[in-house]
Amino acid sequence: MQLSQVLDVVEALLRAAAHPEIEAVERYGTAPAGIRVRLVDGAVTYLWGAIWPGEADLPTPDRLPPPAGRRPDRLAVLTVMLLDAARPAEFRSWTLVALTDLGPEGERGKVPRGVRIVAADGTSQLLRVTAAGGPERAPGAEPWPEWRVSAG
Repeated sequence: MQLSQVLDVVEALLRAAAHPEIEAVERYGTAPAGIRVRLVDGAVTYLWGAIWPGEADLPTPDRLPPPAGRRPDRLAVLTVMLLDAARPAEFRSWTLVALTDLGPEGERGKVPRGVRIVAADGTSQLLRVTAAGGPERAPGAEPWPEWRVSAG
């Protein structure tokens, strides 16, 4: 499965999620190709195809990390939560991953900075997550505690 096809599925899930924090979901680029997620506070997060020299599987937490300082982690966790709920037939498996040398100081290589997706045809793609801050400071606590991933 090509990266563009993986991005098609993930983009559709992010759009359908109707998370109140997400203002817009857009595709961008070709090398790297990715998904840009614009947030209501002006920040932007990205999921993009990457090759990285080291990753470690992480368990999926029960809830999203708070936005402050954790925007990449938040998008990675949200993506895996959506995949867990939708279980798209195009994918065989998906895993939240930490990537070597990425993350806040003292936590590098231990926080979710990517999603490893194995397609039904056996091919594998790594989606790395990054973020760019917005004009407002992100909240330290979950601003939408009532939001839940809907089944299907």
